[in-house]
Amino acid sequence: MRAEAENHPGVYRFLGPRGEVLYVGKSVQVRTRLLSWLRGDDRKSAELLRVTRDVAWDYVGSEFEALLREFRLIRELRPRFNVVHRRDRRFAWIRLTPEAAPRLVATLRPGAGGSGRGARRTERIFGPFPARRSLPRDLAELATVVGLRDCAGTTPMVFADQMSFWTPELAPGCARAELGSCPAPCAAGCSESAYEERVREAVAFLEGRSDAPLAILEIRMREAAGREAFEIAARYRDRMERLARLRDRMTETRSRIERLTFVYETGEEDGKEDGEAADGPGGPGSTRRHHLIRRGQVLLSFDPAGEPATSGFTSAARARLAARIRDALRAPTPPLAELDDAAREELFLVTRWFRSHPLEETRTTTIPRYLAALEAGG
Repeated sequence: MRAEAENHPGVYRFLGPRGEVLYVGKSVQVRTRLLSWLRGDDRKSAELLRVTRDVAWDYVGSEFEALLREFRLIRELRPRFNVVHRRDRRFAWIRLTPEAAPRLVATLRPGAGGSGRGARRTERIFGPFPARRSLPRDLAELATVVGLRDCAGTTPMVFADQMSFWTPELAPGCARAELGSCPAPCAAGCSESAYEERVREAVAFLEGRSDAPLAILEIRMREAAGREAFEIAARYRDRMERLARLRDRMTETRSRIERLTFVYETGEEDGKEDGEAADGPGGPGSTRRHHLIRRGQVLLSFDPAGEPATSGFTSAARARLAARIRDALRAPTPPLAELDDAAREELFLVTRWFRSHPLEETRTTTIPRYLAALEAGG
């Protein structure tokens, strides 16, 4: 291994007696990383080396490609010594349930709840939301302000317009109705259309189209301050700040993902560590690759066209590459919440890469500009 492995970006695999993959890893310097495994004295290293019969590795052109390939191999092979990637678990989502009187529910698995039998509507998903621990509390605040229920999904709903002369009088199932923060759809406290109006208000706020909940809290805060009820006013202020933070964080995350739409060049300058220079032209650590990324999803990775005057990249080859890019872009883009687990986890991996390596965005080109240059031969 010491003689064969080189310090280039790559992905390595520890193999078992039958050639099965036991562990997948990546590094910007494969040789150094493999030797560190041999020197490791922790329990995981010792156990892995005890059952390993061979080690294989592949070089790639950049740290980004190594990260992406490692992730995809782990998802595909699920080696026993790897912790399966669950990169989207740092994020939470908001479900608007498909019930007769919808609720706002925090979840780590968008779509896992489903619409179910007897659903009155299609559930809606909002997110992602980066502060998952505070989300249930923030949703409770929003439900209180706009007047949505937060009781169990099994609670029977009886709207006012469903009542008849023979219907017995119903009592609300919680104290929120008495406090005026819930319209009590469980006890004919409101009509279905009136409750639906509250749902629309909450949706408009989560989509960034309305500040109505914040305006309501500001009015209440000012009224409390006018009565010199300063503790109550402070509570309204804190609620207003929490809801503004909820909406701003969701908007910022969605906006950041939307901005990740471009062609990204890797290689050449990648693979440096501790002041080492990158390899010369043609070396594994300097291979240039281009990646077509739309909304954080890597649709296509390919060799760049290069300089037509020197590389011999013909006009026909440029046209074929442009056609591949356009074909990849024709596929519809599903909403984030409708992606499967693997696609969603990869999206967050790409998002975090650019967030932790902001200078890498200087190596991107807008897709229209890239296509124009490609088709013009420049």
